[in-house]
Amino acid sequence: MSGGTITSDFAMLTAQLLEILRAHEGMRVFSPRNEAGEVTEHILLPKASLKLLDAAEEYQKTGDFKKVVSTVEKMDDYDMMISGRVLQEILVQAGLAEAHHRLRTFKNSVSSEVQGVTNTEDSSVVSFIGTFEKLVQKGIKPADIREAIIQQKIELVLTAHPTEAQRRSALKKHEQMLQQMKVHDAKDQLTPGQLAGLYDKIKAIQWSCWRTNTVRRTRPTPEGEARNGMLVIEETVWKAVPEHYRRLDRCLTRIGASPLPFDASILKMSSWMGGDRDGNPNVTWEVTKKVVTLLRWRVVELYYREVDELLYELSMDGEVNEEMRAEVEAVSSMWTASAPGSKVCKPDARSGVHWNFHTGVAEDEPYRRLLMAIRRRCWRTKVSMEALYMGKQNDPDFEKEVLTSSEELARPLEIMYRSLIEQGDEIVANGRLLDLIRRVRTFGISMACLDVRQESDRHSEVMDTLTSFLGLGKFTEWTEQERCDWLVKEIESKRPLLAPDMPMSDIVKEILDTYKIIAELPSEALGAYVISMSRATSDILTVCLLQKVGGVKKMMRVAPLFETREDLINAPKVIDAALGVQWYKDHVQGKQEVMLGYSDSVKDAGKFASTWELHRAMENLLEVGKKHGVQITFFHGRGGSIGRGGGPPNFILQAQPAGSLQNGHLRLTIQGETIGRHFPSDEVAERTLEQYSTAVLEHTLAPPPLPKPEFRAAMQELSDLSAEHYQKTVFKSDGEIFVRFFHTFTPTSELGQMNIGSRPAKRRSYGGIDTLRAIPWIFAWTQTRLLLPVWLGNGLALQKYIDAGKLPLLQQMYKEWPFFRSMLDLIDVELGKSSPMITEHYESKTVQQDADLKKLGADLRAGLQQMIDNILKVKGASELLSQEPNLKAAIAMRKPYLDTAHAIQAEVLKRLRSTEGEVPVELRDAMIITIQGIAAGMQNTG
Repeated sequence: MSGGTITSDFAMLTAQLLEILRAHEGMRVFSPRNEAGEVTEHILLPKASLKLLDAAEEYQKTGDFKKVVSTVEKMDDYDMMISGRVLQEILVQAGLAEAHHRLRTFKNSVSSEVQGVTNTEDSSVVSFIGTFEKLVQKGIKPADIREAIIQQKIELVLTAHPTEAQRRSALKKHEQMLQQMKVHDAKDQLTPGQLAGLYDKIKAIQWSCWRTNTVRRTRPTPEGEARNGMLVIEETVWKAVPEHYRRLDRCLTRIGASPLPFDASILKMSSWMGGDRDGNPNVTWEVTKKVVTLLRWRVVELYYREVDELLYELSMDGEVNEEMRAEVEAVSSMWTASAPGSKVCKPDARSGVHWNFHTGVAEDEPYRRLLMAIRRRCWRTKVSMEALYMGKQNDPDFEKEVLTSSEELARPLEIMYRSLIEQGDEIVANGRLLDLIRRVRTFGISMACLDVRQESDRHSEVMDTLTSFLGLGKFTEWTEQERCDWLVKEIESKRPLLAPDMPMSDIVKEILDTYKIIAELPSEALGAYVISMSRATSDILTVCLLQKVGGVKKMMRVAPLFETREDLINAPKVIDAALGVQWYKDHVQGKQEVMLGYSDSVKDAGKFASTWELHRAMENLLEVGKKHGVQITFFHGRGGSIGRGGGPPNFILQAQPAGSLQNGHLRLTIQGETIGRHFPSDEVAERTLEQYSTAVLEHTLAPPPLPKPEFRAAMQELSDLSAEHYQKTVFKSDGEIFVRFFHTFTPTSELGQMNIGSRPAKRRSYGGIDTLRAIPWIFAWTQTRLLLPVWLGNGLALQKYIDAGKLPLLQQMYKEWPFFRSMLDLIDVELGKSSPMITEHYESKTVQQDADLKKLGADLRAGLQQMIDNILKVKGASELLSQEPNLKAAIAMRKPYLDTAHAIQAEVLKRLRSTEGEVPVELRDAMIITIQGIAAGMQNTG
């Protein structure tokens, strides 16, 4: 293998970091510490921190955790805070080493596949070359592979769930670090001076990270979250998209198929940032309007730059095809500058630039003439979006030329492309121009289509207000049939429904104003309207009516979200009833999107039950679609952690039934901290896109086999057994012992201090675990290494089957059923990050002398061990992560530093809960820093 190993990369980065830190041991610096601007002196790196690092390294060699704990216990609050920062940076370096090594492993794997050698190092390594050749070996024709790729529509939806524990300023530096690590792989080719310069650059980035405060003092705004998401797309995905298509073209050619059509559109980026108002009062109609405007503004500026570059490349003169000639003539006649005093000859007041579109372009340079017209529209769109964002009046002349659909931009570009091909200039056509065409087909007029999400109960509040004002009683007190009948009648009615003088609450007014702004925005800039907690057909029809009330001409597609186990079971009935309404069936025109929630279903019933009910819901919904002649598209609300539906694409798609990716359409969320892992650099972004594309392709052309009846029966029983135990433990414990344990044992209350998201941790300000969002629920268990949501109930269910002599059946299911195998493999990966020892240490610091809580803690640790033992029996493995050597090595190298971070956090928890009055800022920051460090070490938060 070229380059290095994950451990050598980590050793190099850690050595560099510690070298610069030790050089500043005991240095005294000054910094502001309070709002009054008072400046205090502090030590950059105390000796206590170095002692703790020595203890961590000794722990790595001897396995003696006691010295680490005793060292931490002797520290003051400031020493713990600084030590936590050191460990945080080390754990971040470990993540960078892992990301870099995975990319290196992938490249080496592809090189091996080209040479006919199969990769066996990492089961998550898949590539176009390997997948294409595997499908050809199965008898699938290259032309069919190409056609399946063309039909794909992979839509990645960035969400701003509060799980991104690292600040954007740090993530940008990490991208720079990855670039330097690429150079380091070729260190043998560098001169001594160049190598020294490289190490200096790495140290400079590390020092900049170290000196950047990782503690957010204010909670981010929804618009700020949207800006961060926009930056990720611009800096990595924008660069990755053209190379993704080129890689596909090369690999298709390799198997004897033609490259993709120039106008193929197989990727799409969307976002919830600025549109997700479910439980987040900070997302208003003004925010949504601003975010859409920002997305349109930024993407058209990128288009402008690309068109500007093309003006230098497409300098060809002479003949063009008839289509191109007609387009140039049409544009020229529209914007002729022959008349004296013509408006187009006047300088733009904003820029001072003469916007005659063909100024300085010779008549025999048709491509440049057309490009100048395109550039003009891009500029005017950009200026108009800027004015709209600032709340200023748009120039009417500019407004006429604003781009409102991707076709307006793609059409002239594709005309040029066809003309170049016909004239024998394919080498030029297939360069920057083709890249731009594919970007336009991917990003459209908005960098990401914005979804809107709202909870069904909020819509019901609007309907209650409306029907009560009309003297019809409360909408929510009607029967489901009465609601549906009235909704359809009002949708079809031509008279207005909303009275201008209707009294309403601020919440109702905000919701209605949201629909009005949806009506104002270009439909292409918007995605789906997602209804959280959907439970009835009337929830879907209500959103259709409210769009009509708001004046929406081209309605957003409605995607009901089914989240809990019970809702998943009822989902097919709801969609069946909706498609049974003739108006609605005609309205959807053969396509219905359904969103499936992976987070709340796990929180509600545990991993086995959630995974199985999601699988069954998809099967049953597909049957409903067939019944009505409607294509069901699934929108997967997957989180970052395996406990919330995350995992490698080739694993998670195996858990879906055959046919669930209709026409190769995959839509799923990329949440929180996984955004940084999916798109830290353009190369990793390319790899991310390739992973999803190959997984979809294989699932489409070589779908998983149907399970045997006895497999289905066993999985249903395992699901029921595990859910019963899970719900009894979590929701039905005597004296709410479990609730007390959760709030005492985990840092759940401290997570609220992190300012890591604009949304509250609960949908409502009251209630217990049932109202807690799934993200902080899993985040809290991850921090303590118990990882309860991914295993509770499952180990007991497996044990009952094993005790009944059914271990051979379970082993057969694992061997022959991809669904069962992927589920256990993903749980295996998560369990590999657990630690009963660390869990017990948290108990000693938090639970202390409470006998009930101590007993529950011991029972839970026994349950964790039971799950580990039983999953190994079923898989026939001797240890966890036996199929994931890279991940196993990554966890091992993090262990001494991660466990030491846990030791600090547990001590901080103890001190926080014994502190009366105001909490010292050092102690509070130590808590936040260790949360960030542990999240970096675990490679996921929620």
